[in-house]
Amino acid sequence: MTTTVPTARGLQLRAVGRNAVAKLKQTLLRRIGAPLALPTLALAMALMSPATSRGQVPWMVESEGPTIKMEETATTGERIYVVQPGDTLWSIAEGFYDEPWYWPSLWSYNPQITNPHQIYPGDVVYLSRRRAPMTKQKAITFAASRYERRRPTPVTLARRVGYISARDYRESGVIEGSREERAMLGTLDEVYTRFGLKRCSEVEKASVADAARADAEGKGEDVEVAGPCVRDGDRYVVYRLERPVVHPNTGKTVGYKINFVGEAEVVNTKRNIVGMVLTKSHSEITRGDLMTNLFEPLTSVTPRTNDQEVVATIIDFHHESGAVGQHSYIYLDKGAAHGVKRGNRFELVWRGDGLRGTAVRDIKDYPDEQIGIAMVVEAYDQHSLAYLSASVREIERGMVAVMPPGF
Repeated sequence: MTTTVPTARGLQLRAVGRNAVAKLKQTLLRRIGAPLALPTLALAMALMSPATSRGQVPWMVESEGPTIKMEETATTGERIYVVQPGDTLWSIAEGFYDEPWYWPSLWSYNPQITNPHQIYPGDVVYLSRRRAPMTKQKAITFAASRYERRRPTPVTLARRVGYISARDYRESGVIEGSREERAMLGTLDEVYTRFGLKRCSEVEKASVADAARADAEGKGEDVEVAGPCVRDGDRYVVYRLERPVVHPNTGKTVGYKINFVGEAEVVNTKRNIVGMVLTKSHSEITRGDLMTNLFEPLTSVTPRTNDQEVVATIIDFHHESGAVGQHSYIYLDKGAAHGVKRGNRFELVWRGDGLRGTAVRDIKDYPDEQIGIAMVVEAYDQHSLAYLSASVREIERGMVAVMPPGF
C-alpha cells in the first residue's frame, strides 16, 4: 500500500515496501477467493507504481527497507493521499489505519467528497483533520481601555423575576380557604380570597348612591370608579413570599422577593371574600398564599433615551449572591417617582483603586470608571428592577448607578 509520511523539510513522501506488497496480496486473496495468477499480481503491482508523466522519479527498491520518493511539496504540513485506480475510502482506511470501519472519519476530513462511494484516480484525500489556514493578521488587538465608556443599545428580551413592591404587597389578596376539602390546591380548584383593595361592585354602589344624591341636588354627574378595585373576570398571579429586599444604606424594606406558584381568575365578588378559580399552578398552592396583578413573565424591552439625570444605588440582587455580573437582575432605589421609566439605562460606575478595600489618599482625584450598564425592566414607584446587560468586573450591593441624560 502507499503511505505518506512528513519529513523535516515539510515534504510529502510516499513509501512502498515489502509489508505493503504482502498486505495487498492478502487483500486481493480475500476479495478473489482464489490464489493469485501471475498476470493478476503483475496488474496489482502496476497499479501500485507511480505515474511518471508528472515528472516523478521512478521507484528505487532497497533491500533493507522501503523506498521513499518525493511526491510534492507540502504547503500546510498535512498528510494527503492521491487516489489510485481501484481505491475506495474503505480500502484507504484499511491501508493507513488498519481499520476499514474508520472510513466515515476519513470522509469527514474531506468535505470536497460529496459521495463516499465515488472517488476517482488523481483525487486528493486528506488523512487527518485539516488545519485552519494561517492569515497575516495580528493575533491580539489592543484597545485604549477595557473601562472605556461603551453605550450599546440592544433590544433585550427580559424576564420579570420574582419581585413585588411593598405597596403591591400591601394590596395583595390572601387565600383564606377553598371550596374543595384538601390542603394542597391545584389547577381548577376554587379558593376564597380576601383583598386589601375594595370590590368594584362595592365602589360602584357607593358611586351610584353619590350620583343619585347629586341628581336630587341638581348636580348631575357621571358614575366613575376611582382607583384600583377587584372585579369579576380579573386575573391575578399567585405567589409566595421568600424574603424582604432591604436598602443597604437605610435599612428600609423596599419590596419582597417572591416565588410564583400559579394564576387565578375572579369569578364572584358579591361578598367581602372573593371567589376565584385557579387557572394554572406551577407547584402546590396552600392557604396563606398571596395574589397580585397579572403580568407577562417575558417582555421585550427597547432602550429609551434618558430625559434627566438620576443617581441611584444598587440595593439588592435577584439571585442570592455576594456579587453578580452580566445577565443578572439588580434592584435600584430610584423609580417612577424620580423620573425613571422602562427602557432607561444606568451606567454603573466605580471610583478609587481597582483593588477593593485599599485606602486612597483623596477619592476626589480618581475618575469615575464605567464598569457596567443596566437597563430598566420595570419602574416601580420608589425603585426599579434592571437587567445587567454589560459588565467588566463583579458588581456589589451599594454601588452607584447613574442615569445620564441623552443616553
